[in-house]
Order: sequence, then structure tokens, then C-alpha cells
Amino acid sequence: MIDHVLLRWTWKSCAMLFLVAMLMPPQRVYGQGLELGGGWAHMTGNNGTDGYGVGAAWWFNKRTTLAANYDSGWDTSSLSTFATTGLVTTKSRLQDLLFGPRIFFTNQWTDKHKLRPFGEAQFGVSWLDQSVTANLQGFSGASANGSAFSWMLGGGAEYLFDPHWSGRMNLDFLRTHLADQGQSQVRWVFGLTYTLGKRGPG
Repeated sequence: MIDHVLLRWTWKSCAMLFLVAMLMPPQRVYGQGLELGGGWAHMTGNNGTDGYGVGAAWWFNKRTTLAANYDSGWDTSSLSTFATTGLVTTKSRLQDLLFGPRIFFTNQWTDKHKLRPFGEAQFGVSWLDQSVTANLQGFSGASANGSAFSWMLGGGAEYLFDPHWSGRMNLDFLRTHLADQGQSQVRWVFGLTYTLGKRGPG
């Protein structure tokens, strides 16, 4: 019951934040607007999952955005230790939907080299689906799934190719709370972003 209430509250809060961000006009035209991006994502938990991450953000000024990210990763692992008695296979799929601020830090050196380091904090919900299949006497398999509140804290850096395109790397600490327990994971994302408005130094 608590989990369902928490999920509804998270969805409503995230939807309202994103709606406000999209309706609020930028304070200045230069370097702001809607940003879209995506790339390869890796999360260390659940035997390590690999997949993709997509996101959108709204620039309030040259250094601050409100970002929304969705990640989806998969893993299939075989336990070869039990090969003599039967093959055991585990499958995992982890998904995250997170919202929060992203703040860029610049100085004369970063502006000169078109490098933009940033920090971010995001909050939302995670889903995990897992299944175990085996060819063992008395056991054929089992599956479980669940969702819960999660949060993420980290940062990264991006390189500006031109006023619209950039390459970005994220390194974050992701904390999930599935099955009434806390799980700590490291999240890597390598991808590209495109901003509708022109961006520049500063």
C-alpha cells in the first residue's frame, strides 16, 4: 500500500515539475531551450545491466537545466558452476525514470576547451524484473518484479562540438529501494545531446 502511494506521489510531482519547466519561458534566448539526448547506459547492480538512456531538459539559464531521464538495461547470466547438474540462467531488466536539476560549472579554462563539467541530483522511480530458469530436479524457475522510489546523485562532463551538438558522459551514484531494501549502484551514460537553441561559452 505504501509503495503504491509513493509511486503515485512521485509520478504527480515529476509530471508537475516537468510541466512547469516546459511552460516557463527562458529568461534569455541565448544558450537556452529544449535539449534532447540519448546514448549507451550501464548500471552495476543485478550482475550489471547494459542498455540505453534517453532524456530531455529545459535550460533556465546558461548553467541550469531541469532534466528528465529514462534508462533501460538488461542482463542475462548463466551460472556455469552448476553445469554438471543443470544450467541456471538469470535474466534482469532494470528501468529508471528520474527528474531533477543539472548545474554546469564553467571557468576560463573550460570555456576555452569547450568542456562543461556539471553536477546533478534526480529523484523518481525504478522498476526491476528478474527471472531464474533452471534444469534442476525439483526446480524449474521463478520470477519477480517490483518498483520503488529511487534517487541519484553525481555529475559528469560534456564537450561542445558546435552551438547545438555535444557529447556527454554521466557518472552517478544510484540508490534504489526495491523489495523494501536499499541497493547501491553506479550508473554510466555515454551519449549525444542536441539543443534547439544555440549554446556558447559561459
